[in-house]
Amino acid sequence: MYLRVFTFASINIDEVYTVPHITRPGEEISSTRREKHAGGKGANASVAAVRAGAQVHMAGLIGRDGLWVRDILEKTGVNVDEVKVLEDTSTGRAVIQVDKQGENAIFLYPGANHRLTKEDAQRAFSQCIKGDWLLLTNETTAVSDAIEYAHSQEMQILWNPAPMHSNMMAAKKLMDLVDVLVLNKTELTELAKQIDSINVDSFHNDVLGLARQIMNHVHSRVIIVTLGSDGSVGLVRRPQVNAHSILVSSESASTPTNATTEESDILEIRLECAPVPKEMIKDTTAAGDTWIGYFIAELARVQSNSPESIGSLATLTPAMVNQAMQIATYASGITVTRMGAIPSIPERAEAEAFFKSQKLQPS
Repeated sequence: MYLRVFTFASINIDEVYTVPHITRPGEEISSTRREKHAGGKGANASVAAVRAGAQVHMAGLIGRDGLWVRDILEKTGVNVDEVKVLEDTSTGRAVIQVDKQGENAIFLYPGANHRLTKEDAQRAFSQCIKGDWLLLTNETTAVSDAIEYAHSQEMQILWNPAPMHSNMMAAKKLMDLVDVLVLNKTELTELAKQIDSINVDSFHNDVLGLARQIMNHVHSRVIIVTLGSDGSVGLVRRPQVNAHSILVSSESASTPTNATTEESDILEIRLECAPVPKEMIKDTTAAGDTWIGYFIAELARVQSNSPESIGSLATLTPAMVNQAMQIATYASGITVTRMGAIPSIPERAEAEAFFKSQKLQPS
């Protein structure tokens, strides 16, 4: 049995402008290049998961102006049966500035993404089986409904709560249903600030310490923090306390050499970023989405083939998480050397070749 990935996804039309620097308040500058691409955090991650080898079923909404985006998603291998067209609204839009260093600034018009409902989630997940994965972000409506329904269907849930809301911890019961929480450093800090007992200032640059404090307040099995050029870190609850009753088949996962055992029930993983020369970086827009898509696809793959799961309980072991973090790191490393969102996402063979050679070939 191979676990599938379902996405409750934002779908955008990305308008990308190359600029000498990110505009400052009150400033007017000229762009040297304009491009239009298919995008949206959910759509980007869905394509990344497909290119990593997963079977992906997407639920989302577009206007008629986004039919070409749905066509691109379908051609990449995403199942778009639950991507519906609304006649009375337009597809979400993202206006993206990209500077000479490849850094970006983005603002969104949600469009059809903010018309998703509980009924859309229920219809989309009706074909899931126990243990299938749900991936979602905060770019759509009905996120809480999707999480609650997925949990009722015994799906595993990965949530990337971006953009971060100011009242996330008010929905702690919802967060407790999430198996894997993926954040960047800014999102980690904002989430920690919402927990009264955490003095964020006392942690300064101690990302793992801050993540551990959050993990003490939620029931997530895994918390990942992506750190851009500083790599990524992960916290994983020991297998005996993070089991899900998912029957799958067999193949081994190696023990990570960079996982640190603590006296508590939480173990740490640290990974450096992929060796991408600075002069090759063009656009970081889809780096995080690529990382998440590859990560969830690899979790589904190794869980489906894990000896720990034979006749018992599928777990998220440090070895599984470490392996997923590695392929995600090298895939996102390739992404930043290319322009656009979906067009920049590599095939799995490219990511594997980069990992093996530790040398990035020019696109």
